[in-house]
Amino acid sequence: MKLKHKIALFALYFILFLTLAAMIDYYAYNILNPWIFVIMSLVGAVWATVVHAKRDQKSKVDEIAREVEEIL
Repeated sequence: MKLKHKIALFALYFILFLTLAAMIDYYAYNILNPWIFVIMSLVGAVWATVVHAKRDQKSKVDEIAREVEEIL
């Protein structure tokens, strides 16, 4: 797996986790610090990218990541 593809996967997972965290933060009425959600999204995206790269199975995320690679 190329580095560019791993970066595209990381970007997709980070956007996904950050969007979910933003929705949770919105409905939590600012009880928690938003930086916690950003850090958790970053850790989650790294973890998901590593697991995805190790499985080495093609999925829909790979197709979307290829489109992101073309943009980069």
